[in-house]
Amino acid sequence: MEFYRANLAILVTANIYLLYRQHTKGRRDTESQLADLENHESPHIYAVYKFEKGIPENTVAAINSLLVLFFGRVCGGVCTTLLFSVFETWMISEYHERCLPLVGLRLSSVFGNLTTISYMVAIVSTFAGDLLIQHSRTQSAPFLAASVCCVGAAYLIARFWNENFGAQQTEGTLIEDVKKDILAMIRKPRIFALGVTSCFLEGTVYLFLFYWSEALKSTRMRAGPASGDPPFMLVLYSFMCATMIGSLIYTLLTAAQTLQGAFNVIMAVTLVASCCLSLGAVLQTESLLFWALCLFEVCVGAYLPSMAYLKSEVVEDGVRGRMYNLLRFPINVFVLVAYGLDEEGDAQRNRVFFVCSGLLLVAFLVARRNF
Repeated sequence: MEFYRANLAILVTANIYLLYRQHTKGRRDTESQLADLENHESPHIYAVYKFEKGIPENTVAAINSLLVLFFGRVCGGVCTTLLFSVFETWMISEYHERCLPLVGLRLSSVFGNLTTISYMVAIVSTFAGDLLIQHSRTQSAPFLAASVCCVGAAYLIARFWNENFGAQQTEGTLIEDVKKDILAMIRKPRIFALGVTSCFLEGTVYLFLFYWSEALKSTRMRAGPASGDPPFMLVLYSFMCATMIGSLIYTLLTAAQTLQGAFNVIMAVTLVASCCLSLGAVLQTESLLFWALCLFEVCVGAYLPSMAYLKSEVVEDGVRGRMYNLLRFPINVFVLVAYGLDEEGDAQRNRVFFVCSGLLLVAFLVARRNF
């Protein structure tokens, strides 16, 4: 427990220092996400399904016997896809509509600050969700709170956001437009490279959410069966702080505020994340495993704004909405297949880590060749 408290204090201190550095550089941001509901719910999904409902781990991703939860996760998947496509599309359009480049606000800085703010909200939401669980004695309470946040966000969006319908109107049917966008995604080297990288890295992040707790628990059990479970909430706070560190480093790096700079960040974090996953499969010491997983989260924090900026520069405005949704489709298929093949045990988890590590190396090579 003391180890995790000390490391959380170190990560919080690092965030405070980086925030101070960012403040002294005079960076400003005009847009922010209202709430990071995916991070609000994700710490509790596994606990609800496996411990409260008694569902085996290999069927957590496909709850055929609990239709209500299954329907809820389907809706959640649709909403997550919309969040990571519609919001970015709207924000980029609004950024140019307000002529924010003329006042010196860089789009890359906006994405960096969005990631930082999003994870700040996620930390507060996780803390509030933990308090709700302790008070209500049920793992379902955070989901009800998230529903309230969704209603509030819907009201704010309807009340204060402007609508836009894109910069280009096409004369073809929707099916023809989608076919054209799929061909563009395959034939244009840069879009293809971004699609492969986002599929493997973001898919790995979703798998990571289900495996990190069991990885730490298994490592601790090897040290002694009487040692108990790791303090999962402290670990989760540490991971989110690590992600904030990654986004703050990206925002502070002046060289990363260009197209080539953002691409270099993507290359670096893909390679480092691959190494972290390999270490996660072979390390037998709990403290070293924890820091390897924290470093993976730092990579995620730097990846999110850099990928968002690259897509904003590479994808054309007229097809941005459809293209972003098409880029999310391979991620969903990748995660669904991985969950469907899941089995209990350390050997399966280590295989997943090694496979994801290899896929990230493939993404690194594809990006280097095509960008």
